[in-house]
Amino acid sequence: MVISIEQEHPKKASGWAARDSSGVLSPFSFSRRETGEKDVTFKVLYCGICHSDLHMIKNEWGFSTYPLVPGHEIVGEVTEVGSSVQKFKVGDRVGVGCIVGSCRSCENCTGHLENYHYQKMSLGR
Repeated sequence: MVISIEQEHPKKASGWAARDSSGVLSPFSFSRRETGEKDVTFKVLYCGICHSDLHMIKNEWGFSTYPLVPGHEIVGEVTEVGSSVQKFKVGDRVGVGCIVGSCRSCENCTGHLENYHYQKMSLGR
């Protein structure tokens, strides 16, 4: 059975997106998956745009995919937490840097060098 994107990602969200390499951002509606047991969902209050975002918006590195919502250093307020989350609660202020999803146990991660993590991780894009 094929699952529609609306079924797979039922939560409505909005942001500002580049639709092409012109550099112009416009309002953009999209959907997100449900909050998982280890997830923290939050409303974005502030978002930094760094020079790498500008390169991506304008496709200066040649691999941008549009629409593209720039920004990867984010501050917000928690709106929902998964059932296994213990450190955060609804209403907390949170921040997310550009690197998320490291193992937090290898030599690089415990040495505060998560950007050198040798297993797959995601960048906050």
